[in-house]
Amino acid sequence: MKHFLWCALAGALLVVAGCETTSKMPHGPNLPDPQQFNAHFGDIDSDDDGMVRRDEFKQFFPQAQPTVFTALDLNQDGVVDHDEWHKFKEAHGLKHKY
Repeated sequence: MKHFLWCALAGALLVVAGCETTSKMPHGPNLPDPQQFNAHFGDIDSDDDGMVRRDEFKQFFPQAQPTVFTALDLNQDGVVDHDEWHKFKEAHGLKHKY
């Protein structure tokens, strides 16, 4: 009985930890390995207008599926701004690159 209670407690903690991790990822947990997208926003924003458009993203990350850009564009306005980019990086523990 004691063993069962410990297993149940451990399982509950894993569920709570999983929910906490997902809530920190506003774009969802289904993106490919985020490490491959660890880049400085200014390097992706080729025209320096403060927004990364789909074509700029694709040029910088040619291997990326279109769903990655869509997931990063949190407000679905067709561009990824600096805040959206850093929310993604922070959610995955990626460091700021200069």
